[in-house]
Amino acid sequence: MSIDTQEYKELLRLELCRRIKGEYTAHACDPCFVVKHRYQKTYSPEYSNLELKLYPDSIPELLLNWAKLDSTKIRNKEDILVVDLETSGLGHKHYAIMIGVGYFEAESFVIEQIFLPYPDSEEHSLERLKELLDSHSLILSFNGKSFDIPLLESRYIYLQMWQDIRALEHLDLLHIARRLWKQRLASCALESLEYYILGQMRDADSDIEGRYIPDSYLEYLTKGETHAIARIFKHNELDILHTMALFSLICEVCTYPPDQYDYRIDYLALARLYISQKHSEAAKDILKGYIEQGYHDPVAIYELGMLYKRAGELAKARECFEWGTELREEPAMLEYAKILEKERDFEQAAALCDKLLKLECEGWEPNNRKIEELERRCFRLHKRLNKKQEKDKA
Repeated sequence: MSIDTQEYKELLRLELCRRIKGEYTAHACDPCFVVKHRYQKTYSPEYSNLELKLYPDSIPELLLNWAKLDSTKIRNKEDILVVDLETSGLGHKHYAIMIGVGYFEAESFVIEQIFLPYPDSEEHSLERLKELLDSHSLILSFNGKSFDIPLLESRYIYLQMWQDIRALEHLDLLHIARRLWKQRLASCALESLEYYILGQMRDADSDIEGRYIPDSYLEYLTKGETHAIARIFKHNELDILHTMALFSLICEVCTYPPDQYDYRIDYLALARLYISQKHSEAAKDILKGYIEQGYHDPVAIYELGMLYKRAGELAKARECFEWGTELREEPAMLEYAKILEKERDFEQAAALCDKLLKLECEGWEPNNRKIEELERRCFRLHKRLNKKQEKDKA
């Protein structure tokens, strides 16, 4: 029997309703299948003792400025639309088999999943998305700028439907997550952040890996198999929940000072984020607090020294660079050597630079430019040291 026959479509619809609790849209032809879930402002997984917050107390100005969004604009939770797609795979027929969205309605966080019982329903799914886009002003996604939004744009164009998605503000959490955790985690994929940062682990029996979704959808279309489709719904639901929970955590992270220090947070990365937005004093406070908590990170000590140096607080900068030298942080060693040279302690400065040159030459990937600079510095220091020693003898 052809998959395009009306009779086969009806069989698919009945099988979908039997497996998954949802309802069809009111379209007479090719309706979409819609599933909704409602949550309060927190989410507690059955398999975890942790409670995930689904909306922050506020969106920090720092985060808005970093994302190049208007920080003077007043935003409510009702403005946010979380978007996450599940797709048919790669190629010229690439389309969204499920459009998952999350939004606030009264005091509830609603997850709405718009599924294609068959590909002919795509136009109606995009119509529903258009309604939601028109009633919200801020898209929240994880890797949506590179994947979800370009795909949706191409489908709107293909179906000759006008929708200027890029006119809406868009906050893509992948980029800020990389900024905050790339030094701590081997991967900043959403599931990696879920596990290591949010403390969540997916149930393999109810979830499905993203790479299996296209084949599962094809099996559903050709054989009517809906077991994997139920798992796709769960996968998408968790993606949206964890995107919202991650957004809430990032907002709390970017609001400084914290109520208490959190071991999951890379405070060095947070300080660098503040520096990038020209908030040097706040960055100093973050690094000082981080170090005072007992985290004697050589890189953080060096960064704090550089902040003091730029602010003209040279005695504090010297203290940081000397400490960094004891911890063998090479940039701190170079800065300390510069200070010693200004203090005319050529012997110690030359010894430090000799050590730096040796470390660079023996390193895994020697930097020729750095080697040349160190050689010139070592030559100058030894020349000044010899001149000073000759003068002292005279």
